[in-house]
Amino acid sequence: MSELQIDPDQLDKAGTGIEGASEQLAQALEEFRATIEGIGDAAGGDEIGGLIGDAHQLIYESAMETFEDAVQSLADAGFDVRDFGVQHQAADDAIAKLFAGLQGEIGGGS
Repeated sequence: MSELQIDPDQLDKAGTGIEGASEQLAQALEEFRATIEGIGDAAGGDEIGGLIGDAHQLIYESAMETFEDAVQSLADAGFDVRDFGVQHQAADDAIAKLFAGLQGEIGGGS
């Protein structure tokens, strides 16, 4: 069985990187939003243009909701990775303290 090594500092860096990717995606999404909303009424003002415009708006809103959910999920994943590192370090510290206490009790301290 192979040994599992967890490096809390590397988890923090990885989580920060994931959060950074989320921020970049959010920025790209805002640029996309500005571009799409800047187009205006490209389908025209007649009945068919209105139907196309309505369909476009529904698709756009659905896509934006999906993209925004992806940005939030990515940010949450980054936080979770960083938090896992913090929790792991806290557990390691608690275990080390427990063993130091046990070692002191049985007279094995240095």
